[in-house]
Amino acid sequence: MFAMADDDVLPPGLVDPAAPDADAQRAVAAFYLQKGIPEELVREAIATNTLTALAAGAALWPDATRVTIAELASAAGLSEELARRMRRISGGIDPGSEALCHPLEAEMLRSFAAGVALFGEERALHMARVIGTSTAAIAEAALTMFAGTTGGRLRDAGRTDAEYAQEALVALSAFELVCVGVDAELRMHFEQAVGRIGAEVAVDDLAFAIAFVDVVGSTAMAGELVGSEVAAALRDFDRIAAETAARHDVRLVKLIGDGAMLAARDSGPLLRAIAEVVVQVGEHPVLKAAKAGMTFGPVAAHDGDYYGRIVNLAARASSAAAPGEVLLDGEAANRVPDRTEPAGEYDLKGIAEPVPLFRLVPKEG
Repeated sequence: MFAMADDDVLPPGLVDPAAPDADAQRAVAAFYLQKGIPEELVREAIATNTLTALAAGAALWPDATRVTIAELASAAGLSEELARRMRRISGGIDPGSEALCHPLEAEMLRSFAAGVALFGEERALHMARVIGTSTAAIAEAALTMFAGTTGGRLRDAGRTDAEYAQEALVALSAFELVCVGVDAELRMHFEQAVGRIGAEVAVDDLAFAIAFVDVVGSTAMAGELVGSEVAAALRDFDRIAAETAARHDVRLVKLIGDGAMLAARDSGPLLRAIAEVVVQVGEHPVLKAAKAGMTFGPVAAHDGDYYGRIVNLAARASSAAAPGEVLLDGEAANRVPDRTEPAGEYDLKGIAEPVPLFRLVPKEG
């Protein structure tokens, strides 16, 4: 990614040739200048050891040109007010009247304008929020992955800001590959969502099996282990939940710290998935145990999530379960009668009357 830059091809005095990291400073400075970052900003970054702070903007955008939100709105055929609202609800900082936006953002606003034309303003804004929160999570996950691996190694080795910036730019050069991967994954998940939802029109009344799986004792674990060990153990839980869900063709709806929500149209595959997660967590050297709750009934689908009484009941059933136990409501149990037994009536938080629940019986052999 970097070609060695000689002092005679850089502005005079930009890099001190006697600096121990002069080669890294030259390479990073040359890349920034090529990307159109003003010389005065590069000089200031070298002087204040903040070259790394410029890395994302230089590597992620085609050029350093900045435009106003009004110019973006005009290019996309939107009112400035609506363009500003869309950018804000997607998680973008409001630029005010300054030229702080990137020209490529016009493509984002054009796709939003097409959504408004098809589905209306409020629906399109809802979708923008879903995309914004999802992409923000991807971005933060990528950055923390770099900080926790390459970044930590560089820090421990005492590398300078310029050397850190050089490594960061190499990592960020893979960004276009990430975009290609996200595009393919979105298409794959869209296809699978069509399989789940099908031709359903009443998305506020879909019949689904819903489950929550919770790690037992995560608070105590956090007190006994250092942060990196807790993070590694919970990453293992995330991986177990994701891989098991895919193996049984059920959807991992979301990960909630030390828990997971899963959903499927049929009870059988979902029950097999959560039972497997509980077993795998029980065999983990750090996590020790998990428990789960599962229900079946009508849910409302909204912004990629599910809502309704049975969703709340599944969460409460998981909370009531003992370590290693899976509890089901009557509707879910009726769909797998050979796998359950009565567990009794439970007083569940937020539910007025005691609820009869059923316990998953492990398969013999």
